[in-house]
Amino acid sequence: MVDEDQAFEYDVQLTRLPSDTLRQRYPHMTVRSTAAQTALRRRVDGPAELSALLVEIGTLGLTLTDVHRVASVEDGPAGAGLYELRVLGELGEPSLRYLKCTHYHVEKQALVRLTLVAGELHSFLQACTDCGAGLARVHRVGPPSVERPRPLVGSV
Repeated sequence: MVDEDQAFEYDVQLTRLPSDTLRQRYPHMTVRSTAAQTALRRRVDGPAELSALLVEIGTLGLTLTDVHRVASVEDGPAGAGLYELRVLGELGEPSLRYLKCTHYHVEKQALVRLTLVAGELHSFLQACTDCGAGLARVHRVGPPSVERPRPLVGSV
């Protein structure tokens, strides 16, 4: 169970930059833009196969921005599963054939990092959608790296 007053740091990917109104409402958030990317998906049968895929990506000179397992294989070896890897830019057909991955294009996005207590996250996400900045992904990073100032209860 999460304490209502416990703060966590979140990374929120938005389909566009947050509005000035949203930035004013949450002044402690940091915002940066990401470039367009290609998301590659491939099933691997363990850590050695994932390492080989990472070497193939490096051999092509691609900039890797994200790696995560989408689904694990229950009866397979440890680390086996479907992985998504994101690289900068839009890859051409020769590179995609070489990598033997399914893929999709990811448009330029905004990455927001902010610290919120449990009840604030829902309000923040609602405010994002209300201003037209669609949600692409939300990830709790962990406890805040720096404690943010707390308002004093009963202060004016």
